[in-house]
Amino acid sequence: MKILHSGSLGIQSGGPALSLYLTVKGLNDAGERAEVIMSPLREKDKLIANNMTIHYTAVMRNVRLGYMPGLKEMLDKLSVYDLYHVHGLWQYLGHGVTSYARRHGKPYIMTLRGMLYPQALAHSALVKKASLILYQRKDLQKAACIQATCIEEMEHYRTLGFCNPVAVLPNPIDINHVVDRPIPDKPQMKIGYLGRIHPRKRIEKLIYAMNDSRDKTSNLHLAIIGSGDNVYERFLHNEVKRLNLSNVKFTGFLSGKEKDEIMTQLSLLVVPSDFENFGNIVTEALVRGVPVIASRGMPWRELETHHCGWWIDNDQESITKTLIEAISLTEEERIYMGMNGKQLMRENYSVEVLAGKMKHLYQWILGQASKPEFVYE
Repeated sequence: MKILHSGSLGIQSGGPALSLYLTVKGLNDAGERAEVIMSPLREKDKLIANNMTIHYTAVMRNVRLGYMPGLKEMLDKLSVYDLYHVHGLWQYLGHGVTSYARRHGKPYIMTLRGMLYPQALAHSALVKKASLILYQRKDLQKAACIQATCIEEMEHYRTLGFCNPVAVLPNPIDINHVVDRPIPDKPQMKIGYLGRIHPRKRIEKLIYAMNDSRDKTSNLHLAIIGSGDNVYERFLHNEVKRLNLSNVKFTGFLSGKEKDEIMTQLSLLVVPSDFENFGNIVTEALVRGVPVIASRGMPWRELETHHCGWWIDNDQESITKTLIEAISLTEEERIYMGMNGKQLMRENYSVEVLAGKMKHLYQWILGQASKPEFVYE
């Protein structure tokens, strides 16, 4: 099969870029021909990886509208693909690819990336409402299948009146060279937040939990790993200073070896976000044997069912109470939870497992296989 994926492989795109990269890499490793079409990188951005075929569009002529001149002509010059896979909504590139596929009688898939959650639709609501009316609803309705990363995301999609098939497939995680490493000794109790620094991530609740339980967490260290919204980041720094918390450290954005080392040394990862449609940071912790506290704004009930973390309300009392409970566990109990997380990643989230499922999905759409069990009609 030959598949063209549209999206971004720029590091500044965060989790969606990593998910796109691992999806395409997995398909190529499985013997399929998967390529990417994307707009040129913005200033100071860089590729998450370049070990695949990437086709760059022209520079956007109108940044606000996202218009790309010559997109149709470019698609005409590319290879004839069996199927098109669009990652994300609202962008001119995705709309251009879906329109092109329809004109040429080719099937396409759209991956939602959390963009139809009520909280996401509330941001720039008028623009998104207009976009749905003008083109986005038609693009979604005409898709051969929609990919959601969890049942909850599919339910939000159905609530908007869509009835075409939905494949529920989580984002892949590269477990190689990580999942089989032993969980190291951790003489210092360290918890962490990893990800974009943004107000909806509610990182201040983790800082307040450290303050509210300081009599029980005096030997505990908090690492806030990431960068993003400068105003919100200054607010967090000021709160740490105001509360006189000497055991909170901001590392800034980390990647590669630095990121791997600090994550491996964490005793616990805490994700108090208002909502996430998936949360790649959870899988990045679990594959390293780090238990996770995640809010119910994320689709991570598996933390409870597989006994590798906590799935809680993200009010301040719940976060503080759960943090105290988690740090009160013995090292043996935390290691046991860490091993459970590693096993969950092996069985359900590896690049290889999910590439096989995505390949099956494509084959079903093309009439070459039976309907996968993860497709809901």
